[in-house]
Amino acid sequence: MPLVKVEIRTGKSVEYRQSLIESLRQAFVDALQTPETALWIRICERKEENFPIPPGRSGDAVLIEVSLMPGRGPEKKQGLYRAIVEHLAHDAGVRPEDVYIVLYEPPVENWAEHGEAFAPSG
Repeated sequence: MPLVKVEIRTGKSVEYRQSLIESLRQAFVDALQTPETALWIRICERKEENFPIPPGRSGDAVLIEVSLMPGRGPEKKQGLYRAIVEHLAHDAGVRPEDVYIVLYEPPVENWAEHGEAFAPSG
């Protein structure tokens, strides 16, 4: 059940934002075989003054935060990173140097759906 938050600067078209979402959806399906019904992707737009971008990146920079249940090895994670960058470049025209990804792996007992934890705690 990956949770994906994408931060971009405001002013992008609906088509561009949808392209980002679909690119990420396909990257997760390809790299992790994530069922689409388990994938949450949301776009958060920030005003330029609230989203300073480090030197070397353009105004089209994309910051991606992924929360993912633990259990995948470094190779799977690297495959996901590559798939994200490749899909964003090919489908949405995002330069690889404008993509920054952070992966978080909260313990399974910190995940719940419909009010039920995925794993019993303690």
